[in-house]
Amino acid sequence: MSDESFDELDEELDDEPMETGTGGRGAVGGFLGGLILGAVVGAAVGLLFAPSSGEVTRRRLRRRADQLRDRAEEEVDDFKREARRRIAKLRD
Repeated sequence: MSDESFDELDEELDDEPMETGTGGRGAVGGFLGGLILGAVVGAAVGLLFAPSSGEVTRRRLRRRADQLRDRAEEEVDDFKREARRRIAKLRD
């Protein structure tokens, strides 16, 4: 690569915004999405390999769904709390 080509490429890269991957709302959304996906996959695998009766399996799935809902609500509450804290810090 010639020096001129390298300089042109360097200038093009300078013009594009860099993604820093600092987290924030995207990280929480990604976490919740992963949590939900994991729950769905886990439930499907559990159903495929469940040696229990249908009633017992449904009860277990209901209990697990309740646990996941509670966990998701906690994560959302944590996110809101952190957002409020950062907003207050920015205002000061």
